[in-house]
Amino acid sequence: MILTNASENDDMLEVLEAFKRHSRLSNVDFEIREYTNYLLLYLANPTNRFFGILNQILENIPEQNPYQQHTTIIKRPKYPSERLLLSEVQLLRTVLSESLTVTQHSFEDDFFSRYTTSVLGAEAQIKSDGNHIVYGRRGAGKSSLLAFFMHSLRQEKKPYTWIAMQTYNHREDIQVVTDVLMEVVEQFQKYNIASADLDKVRLKLESLADETDDKIVENQLNRLRPKIRKALALIAGKYSSLFIFIDDVHVIKQALQPVLLSHLYAICRDNRTFLKISGIEQFVKTYDPFSRQGLEKPHDAQEIRLDYNLTLPDKSKNHIKSILDAQAVYCALPDISYLCGKGVLDRLVWVAAGVPRDALYIFSQAIARSTMRDEKKVSISSIHAAASEMVEGKLKDMQQDIFGDSEEVKPILEKIRSFCIDEKRKNAFLVEIKHENPLFAKIQQLIALRFLHVIHEGITPGKTGRRFMALMLDYGFYVGIRAARSVDLFQKEPKALTAHDLRKLPIFPLS
Repeated sequence: MILTNASENDDMLEVLEAFKRHSRLSNVDFEIREYTNYLLLYLANPTNRFFGILNQILENIPEQNPYQQHTTIIKRPKYPSERLLLSEVQLLRTVLSESLTVTQHSFEDDFFSRYTTSVLGAEAQIKSDGNHIVYGRRGAGKSSLLAFFMHSLRQEKKPYTWIAMQTYNHREDIQVVTDVLMEVVEQFQKYNIASADLDKVRLKLESLADETDDKIVENQLNRLRPKIRKALALIAGKYSSLFIFIDDVHVIKQALQPVLLSHLYAICRDNRTFLKISGIEQFVKTYDPFSRQGLEKPHDAQEIRLDYNLTLPDKSKNHIKSILDAQAVYCALPDISYLCGKGVLDRLVWVAAGVPRDALYIFSQAIARSTMRDEKKVSISSIHAAASEMVEGKLKDMQQDIFGDSEEVKPILEKIRSFCIDEKRKNAFLVEIKHENPLFAKIQQLIALRFLHVIHEGITPGKTGRRFMALMLDYGFYVGIRAARSVDLFQKEPKALTAHDLRKLPIFPLS
């Protein structure tokens, strides 16, 4: 690098600092090319996104700055030996962290450049005029799928409302319905159609906020539903259809879920207004047959299931790799394999059990661990260590998702852990499908909480008529533990499952 004077140094720093600020890179390798006096910025994988950032910066740089017309980005001439220390990799860790929780505001204008389509292409289904309930465990991509459609509507300037049910976490009172309807009304008011009608409804809902008699609240809500329907019909008349997104309906008490869905369905049905709902299936109750409230499937609402766990291991690997590749390219890296040691992606899929968000978290933590160990690439041992650490987070999620019943589930989890690790020394097992059995119901909860993972939904290993589910204990319970090193890992590489291998698994007794 050749600098002739302090002023030239200031000119170069003006461009360099602006690029770092707008690209979010903590550092940028650069060179001032001798003779041509060009400022060259080095990235592992320059893309149009970064050229666009640079062009926007240079447009705002004063013309007297010699680098305003003499700056460009080029690819690094060779791969660095310590690639985990690159600023592009540090940006990747930040981006992966941002991707762990998806809301209606996530990624904003960059959403589609960072989004990866679902394994079975649910995007076409969610965008159709109809009511849908998207099921999946934490991190399966439920909110991302809703956000995909929401961002599509935003681009087309079409009306929608987005209700984040985490606001009402653990509530079971009827006023949740009042509050949700209030949010729906207030968000549709911004479209300036039927504003007077919506304003009257909003005032009525506000007046119910302090009412303590549930029967009065219920009666008033029933009387307000036709008024809300009428206002929504006026908006739909201009835009052809409306959409109401209900994200994470499972966080309110199950007894209240059919009540809320019944009120929402009443203002939507045959009104060109459609519901797009997400939730964890094992904790969702869409319909109450006794009160006849809620949504009956499939004619009131269709199901979309995202979490196929490890039943499609090869597709899960391709999906997770596509997600990580998209994030890597966004951060000016060639792809995710650029950072991976041998077998890392295969092991990541099994350790994350095909759950995209778990894969993002584990890989991000594994980068940090491999960096501390002075490893040139992310290693399998770092993947294992990150998976073991993540179990603590899952245990915290348990209390939030099953509303105080965790003390009943923990002993069953420990019994299964002991069965797999201490007794059978295998990380996968079979359990007979008995929906009426209370222990099987608790096992279903452990699946929802991501302590157990489905690898096959139903096989018949012995007598005809007895069907078994094949499950895998979460890797976090035995990887990196000295006593568990002799555990026989079921399929170390994501590939199609065979009935022969599944039938050899030990059977966990439902007793």
